Amino acid sequence: MAAVVDGLYAAFADVPRPVDLEGCPCCVDPDEGRPLLARPLRALSAADLSRYATKVLNTWGGPEDFHYFAPRLLELAADDAFGWPDPEIVFMKFSRVGWQDWPQRDAIAAFLNAFWTRTLDDFPACPSVDTALCSLAGMDTDMRPWLDEWGGALTSLPAARHLHEFVTEKLIWRRGRPRLIHGFWDTSSRSYEQVIEWLTGGPATAAVSAAFARTEDEAALERLMEIESQLSPS
Repeated sequence: MAAVVDGLYAAFADVPRPVDLEGCPCCVDPDEGRPLLARPLRALSAADLSRYATKVLNTWGGPEDFHYFAPRLLELAADDAFGWPDPEIVFMKFSRVGWQDWPQRDAIAAFLNAFWTRTLDDFPACPSVDTALCSLAGMDTDMRPWLDEWGGALTSLPAARHLHEFVTEKLIWRRGRPRLIHGFWDTSSRSYEQVIEWLTGGPATAAVSAAFARTEDEAALERLMEIESQLSPS
């Protein structure tokens, strides 16, 4: 992860530092942005950037200065370092500025991949797998590679425990229809549909069945059975 983070900052090294951070005069003091521009980007803490991360693209700052702060915002959000805003809010802002058209898109994609792999490798994870998945969905990108990675990792205890927790606590059924209850999901988005389809349309069940065949651990088998029952409720 450290190497990927270094690569992320290297990719953004030529993005110019803003001269000023303009904001709504009713919401932001005229000189409030100066401390953020007076120090090296990687030296800015979550406390330094929390207010900017909350307001940027709304009442303080625009796409150009967001581009400059992007690697630090992404790193801090992925570590759940802000008390506020939540990681999902920060990640969603990237879709608003069209990050996939940036020259740095490959470095961002590599960071997102590493972030997801780190999440699956650790249980409990910070942020949780629920937050991480919803945050990735907020980037408005194809969720299927990350979901496939999750399915392929189910023989590892952390990945299986993540899926067990997710389907037992975050997936609910109403009148035979599945729903994710996390408040930041955009239920009309392609990303949401891909996650629901993976969970309840067959791929997750197939991944669980494949994991069954590759493990003899009784505790793991019991957990996989509980996952399977939640994915296909009677």
